[in-house]
This record gives sequence, C-alpha cells and structure tokens, in this order.
Amino acid sequence: MRRAARRIVALWMACTWAATLWLMSLNPFAQPVIERSAAELRIALQRAMAVRVTADWLVPRLIGAVVAEKPDDIRLYLDLAAEHAIPLPRDLTERANTVLAAREGALAVAADCAVCAYDITECESLALIGACAIPVEMTPVGDLNALRRAGVAWASGEDVDGLDAGLALVGLAASGAILVSGGTSASAKVGATLLRLARRMGALGPRLAGTLTDAVIALVRWERLPAVLTREVPVEAAVDAARWSRLTAMAENAGTLQRNTSAGEALVLLRGVDSAEDLARLARVAEAAGPETRKVMAVLGSDAFRLLSRVSRLSVAAIGLVALAFSQLGALVLSLLGGLLRRLILRPEKRGDRRPVA
Repeated sequence: MRRAARRIVALWMACTWAATLWLMSLNPFAQPVIERSAAELRIALQRAMAVRVTADWLVPRLIGAVVAEKPDDIRLYLDLAAEHAIPLPRDLTERANTVLAAREGALAVAADCAVCAYDITECESLALIGACAIPVEMTPVGDLNALRRAGVAWASGEDVDGLDAGLALVGLAASGAILVSGGTSASAKVGATLLRLARRMGALGPRLAGTLTDAVIALVRWERLPAVLTREVPVEAAVDAARWSRLTAMAENAGTLQRNTSAGEALVLLRGVDSAEDLARLARVAEAAGPETRKVMAVLGSDAFRLLSRVSRLSVAAIGLVALAFSQLGALVLSLLGGLLRRLILRPEKRGDRRPVA
C-alpha cells in the first residue's frame, strides 16, 4: 500500500514539474501585464462601479450638486441612483427636480444660448455647450480666425499665442481646409477644437497644457504660413514633423473621447486629464464605456486607468505551477530530513540494547 502511494506521489510530482517546465518554455513572464480588450474592460469597470456606488457615497455628492445648483451633476447622480437601485430621501429628490426644472425652462435656454455661443466660458451646462457653442466652433471659421490672429500678431511683432495657432492648424489640416498628405483625420479635427476650447475655458490640467505648449513651440514656420493657407504648399512645409505628430496624436485621443461621449462631456472630462498619457488612457476608457464614460470617471476617477491592464492568464498559471512545484520539493526535502532524523535517533538505542557475548 505504501509503495503504491509513493508511486502516485512520484507520478504527481513528475507531471507537475513537466507542466512547469513546458509552461516556462513559453516564456510567460515576457509580457506579464497585458491590456484588457474593450469587452473585458467594460466588465471590469461595471464591477468596480457596483462596489463603489453606495448610498453613503452617492447621497452627499447629490446634496452638494443640489446646493451648488449644478444640473449636469444632479442628472448624473440621479441616473446612478436609478441604475444601482439606491433609495434617495424624498425631500432630496424633490429639491433636485426643482433645480432641474428651473434650469430647463425654454426662455432660460434661449437666453443663455446666445451668450454661450458668443463665449463658451459662459456656458452653464453640457446641453448649452453641445447645442450652442460646439456647432460654431467645429467649423473651419474658428480655426482660420485663430490663425489670422496669430499671423497679425507675428507681423506686428507682438507675442503669438502658439498653442491656439498650433491647434487651429491641426483642425484645418484635418478638416481639409488646407492640404495635408497624412497623419490627420476627422477625429483630429474634433480633438484639436476641443483642446483649443478647453484651453480657453481653463479646463486643461497644467501638465497637459505644458505638453501641448511644448509641442507647438517652434512648430510653425510663420514665414511659410501664407503659402499653406493659399494651398500652394502642404501643411508639412510649414511645421516641424515630430512636433506635428505629437500634437495630432493628442488631438486624435481627444477626438476619440468626443466620438464615444459628446462634445460637452468631453470638455468636462478634459478637466480631469493631467497629462498626454492620461488623455490616451481616458480615450481607451471611452472606447469601452461609451456614453457611460462620464459616470465611470465621476465614480472611479484615476482608478479606472488601473483597470486598463491585467496580469496575463499565462503568467498566473506559471506562478501557480512554480509555487506548486516548489511546495512539492519542500515537502520532499522535509520528508527526507524527517526520515534521516528518525534513523539517527533510533540507532543509538538499538546499539545500547545489545549485550556483549561472553
């Protein structure tokens, strides 16, 4: 019986070590952390939100939004309460609905729209930004006007707003208003406009604004700009290629954010972006979460970025097999040491029992 048990244990150890060696031959730790697919990320975000959104988390935030009379935040928290089946105090719900009704009156929207279209910094809600300001800003007129201001400033020897001009140049190139051989798209046009508007609204984090500014420093060769605007030469003739690529990449990410949410929500989300890397991560979250992106970021914040990647299943399996193999080896060593110790203890006793032969 003992012999059969020993054979089974030996076979189990041999299989474990063979599987470990085979798995290690696949080099499982070459890329231990991998990016989640959009479907995996969507599920991970939903699980994380289900854990985070509780009455204790939601109610104080809704109260703050009601007191500050922020209709967009009120709608967001009411939606979260409904989606996660969180009961709200009746008086709080009534106060919230009162604020929403006051801000959604037809006369109020009509009066505010003209002000919002004239100056986006005066827009009081996402609805106004989307309906009044964005349609005007998304046309090439706004970009051309920004370049006109930059050209006038340069010609007169005044300080040029390089960031505003650089983003306008990306917008024009992407919209086809000036010739470009590649590297831009409709997303870049939208993204460049959003970044330009966010900068005007003071909604860009200092690091992201610094990265954008660094990308446009020495980007434009101003003496060639008139030829670009008249389509005599492509845009590459008037820009530094490396800086152009960095700038259009950030514009693409901002455009991806808008495409999966809305222009108004994208401007709000840009307030929480601190760097170009965070902008790229936020674009990935938006591709997975879609219209729910603002809710996800309001609930999870930067924790959402940690869910973008996961430990590969191959690495997890390799860790488990290695741990099992070494635990078996440890058990074998302890068993051998135990047997040796028993023999050393019992041997003197056997010698002491022997009697000399007379």
